[in-house]
Amino acid sequence: MEKKKSSTLLKEKELSAKQSADYGKELLQNDKQFRIKAVSILVSVGVVVFIISLLSGRYHCSKADILKALGYGITELFIKAAELPGKLFGGGYDIKNPIAVSWSSDVDTILWVVRMPRIIAVIFIGGGLSLAGTSYQCVFRNPLVSEGILGVSNGASLGAVIAIFFSLGPTMTSIFAFFGGILAVALTYSCSRVFRGNPTLLLVLAGTVVGSLLSAGNSILKYLAPQDTKLPEITFWLMGSFAGISASKLTLLVPLIFSCSLGIYLMRWYLNLMSLGDDEAKALGVNTARARLVLIILSTVISSAAVCVCGIVGWIGMVIPQITRLVVGPDARRLLPCTFAVGAIFLMLVDMLCRCLIATEIPVGIITSLIGAPIFLILLKRVKEGWA
Repeated sequence: MEKKKSSTLLKEKELSAKQSADYGKELLQNDKQFRIKAVSILVSVGVVVFIISLLSGRYHCSKADILKALGYGITELFIKAAELPGKLFGGGYDIKNPIAVSWSSDVDTILWVVRMPRIIAVIFIGGGLSLAGTSYQCVFRNPLVSEGILGVSNGASLGAVIAIFFSLGPTMTSIFAFFGGILAVALTYSCSRVFRGNPTLLLVLAGTVVGSLLSAGNSILKYLAPQDTKLPEITFWLMGSFAGISASKLTLLVPLIFSCSLGIYLMRWYLNLMSLGDDEAKALGVNTARARLVLIILSTVISSAAVCVCGIVGWIGMVIPQITRLVVGPDARRLLPCTFAVGAIFLMLVDMLCRCLIATEIPVGIITSLIGAPIFLILLKRVKEGWA
């Protein structure tokens, strides 16, 4: 009798183990299928929007010439790569570009000097701000927070306003904005460490206080600024714009956002665990204080780099992660890359509206607010109490 029971238990364990293994294989297969579908859809949509964005603008030139110049430039890159081994080992050879140049030099200027750097910046700013917002939402376990919750936007604004007020020039304006955002978050984090209590709640409260003080500083400088010169410049900067982006600014923007975004993605498991709460994450072996600090630093650098280049671009870090979460779920392995891609596509579309909607360029902050605020109200109805 006992032998029959033990044999039955053994068979049940074997069956349970087999079912678990089959379930694990099914999950892996579903995850692989999801990644293939998601990558295919996002890459296809992203390429289409990218091409349309390159063809759109206030400068009147043939779209066929733009496409030919783009094809010529891409082909030239492959030719240079193919010629490189020969040049390195002394057996150089020349490959002729099959696309004949039939367009004017103005087309190359519009494509490679004006539009291409701008669109690349838009991609990294949109994706970076969305990723930073996702990181903060996971850290604070609240889907309705944004990348500016710790005062980075107000700090960057104050830094830029100070530089504009004292006529320090565009370069110093970007530098002051970048370090202003970082210093604001550092002040917020330091203030939260002074008091005892829930570290997440203290960070939010400290961010509210610091952000309010920095906003008051902005208001004082705007009040003191000359109304005919400095005040319009300050106001225009605070509304956000991609008009002043050049290839030289990409040397700072792209490496910073790419490296910090990669760092956040490498911490995707920490984000998943911290979304459960500090107690659960600590029980699973996560040093929540250190992980929170690292994620805040990475997200702050992304936000500061974006703001120092184009000014304040609101709502992206709040709305885009929430929309993506509704589609792909809260798992950071899927959520982070999809959020970056959706944010980049969304901001490219917004940038096209800014450039083409009317004769003069509309500040990007106006369009993101007009689109983001109604979407936020719709999302607010779908969000339950706490982490949804």
